[in-house]
Amino acid sequence: MIRNLLLTFCLMVCLINLQAQTTILDFESAATSTNFQYFGSTINETLNNIIANPDASGINTSAMVADHVKPMGAETWAGAFTEPNPMTPIDLTSDNQICLKVWVNDPANLLLKIEQSSNGFANWENLQEITDVQTWVEVCYDALQLDASPDGNPAAAGGIYNRLVLFFDFGTTPDADRTYYFDDIVTKMNQVAPADITFAVDMNNYTGSFTTAYVSGTFNDWSADANPLDDTDGDGVWTGTVTGIPAGAIEYKFQLDGWTVQEDFGDADYTCTLTTDEFTNRATSVSENTTLPTVCFNSCYACGQGIRITVNLGEGGITVSDDGLFVAGGGNFGTPGEYPLADADGDGVHSAIFEREMGFESFYTFTNGACADWSCKENIAGQDCANPDNFNDRKMGPLTADTTINTCFEVCTEDTDCMVSTANVTFEVDLSGYTDAFTTAYVSGNINGWSADANPLTDNGNGIWSTTVPNVIYGNQEYKFQLDGWAVQEQFDGTEPCVVTDPTGQFVNRVVEVAADEVTVCFKWDTCDDCTVGVDNVDNSISTIQPTITDDKTTIIFGNTFTARKEIRLYNALGQNVCTTLLASGILQHDIEVGHLPAGMYFINIQTENRQQTQRIIVSH
Repeated sequence: MIRNLLLTFCLMVCLINLQAQTTILDFESAATSTNFQYFGSTINETLNNIIANPDASGINTSAMVADHVKPMGAETWAGAFTEPNPMTPIDLTSDNQICLKVWVNDPANLLLKIEQSSNGFANWENLQEITDVQTWVEVCYDALQLDASPDGNPAAAGGIYNRLVLFFDFGTTPDADRTYYFDDIVTKMNQVAPADITFAVDMNNYTGSFTTAYVSGTFNDWSADANPLDDTDGDGVWTGTVTGIPAGAIEYKFQLDGWTVQEDFGDADYTCTLTTDEFTNRATSVSENTTLPTVCFNSCYACGQGIRITVNLGEGGITVSDDGLFVAGGGNFGTPGEYPLADADGDGVHSAIFEREMGFESFYTFTNGACADWSCKENIAGQDCANPDNFNDRKMGPLTADTTINTCFEVCTEDTDCMVSTANVTFEVDLSGYTDAFTTAYVSGNINGWSADANPLTDNGNGIWSTTVPNVIYGNQEYKFQLDGWAVQEQFDGTEPCVVTDPTGQFVNRVVEVAADEVTVCFKWDTCDDCTVGVDNVDNSISTIQPTITDDKTTIIFGNTFTARKEIRLYNALGQNVCTTLLASGILQHDIEVGHLPAGMYFINIQTENRQQTQRIIVSH
């Protein structure tokens, strides 16, 4: 009988242990499978594969697993997220660990991030090293730990999340393609003993009168007086220890005289708070006896160390996404969709307030929508507030006082009026040497959202197609010529003088600097060679140029046989038309002033009598 009871007890314990986890993904059925979408590399926007287990041994003999590829040259932050198919939510209201099995060929790390909380929790991430190679190992992430990102978000325990993001070998750019495998993503409960937490709030900056400060939270059912704090030494810092708090996420606030006054976090984004059920409270997690840092009343930081950053973004002439406008990036403002800007009064200015620690600095950008692949990010390349070494993002800080940032979407301004300079840009492409059949040429770029057909070109009758695009914003604009709605497009390797490579390293495009009210660019298809309307024959005897290296001017001397009317165009190294001059017939010498131009290489193109000549000069200051 005793033996049977013991057997029954053991079976019950085993059953409990087997049930003490929730499967999120195991790739064995449709209900527990989803694909991950890549970002930050040459396979951006493609999906990973669910494949037969390549090493069905050890702790993982299941039939199917998922692969993850990080291509050569990928961004340090390249990874993949659970889209477009839904997955079982990661529910950490009862479990406090996220575990998965991984297989790596070489030592690696794995940054795991969870996003899109349905109950108000902030995004959360943590990184684990993987030292066991060429075998399946289980890696677990403790949701009781604070977020490891620069955001400094609270712990994930207590949250329900709908997106999982994986970053293998986070922080490195591989010199060859790397493949990893993962499987059996589950949540578990790791039993942790109750703990004692010491709270401390500095009231020295509080200007009102009060008798006693209290800490109230989920651990005392938000009691008005269960946990008074003490300031026996009269230094203005009130402290107290609450014992036996169960492990897991907790919310709390400091309040005065039994809720007569309470902390108010409603008007800004705070790094230490959590908003659930329309209430915003402080949040942390309990895993061991802890003394929390002393904070100022109504701040996440010590008194005098918290600053408020107000961001006001004018929308200008854009059509705002249904998701809204967001601040993002820089390692401090997350991915598009995490930090919204609100336009409560409908005046076209979208705002948010952030409390951050004194000395805070960060790159950042704005997005028109909550696009996981960053396709809705503003493009300010070439403008004075864009940092080309950091994805053409903006920069704030270091900030040592409360700061207000006023600017406009896609424009480097210091106000929200969004009055910007625009130009008419004429795009021309010489297709006379293109031999394949096509119907229409187009220009696509930042100017039209890379539209396939927004700006068709017209053949001028000599193989040169052109169109004029109005209202192009001043600054550098990327573009390409393409045929029949992207059926064929120009191809560049990035070494050409008239192109730039985008921050992701995936696209090489032409670029034009718009710095005048009227701008014309004209190139031969697939090259950086300028084209000339109506001129077919090259004649190098038209003129000579002296000097070819100058800091103020150069002189064109025409041959005696070329006395007809002449058109002179000066181009910079990017093929942009700097100026055009028309000379009447009979003029045999002409000076070009270049002292006002930036140093660099320029090309002088001369057209006369159905002939042309192009010569190079160097402007040296």
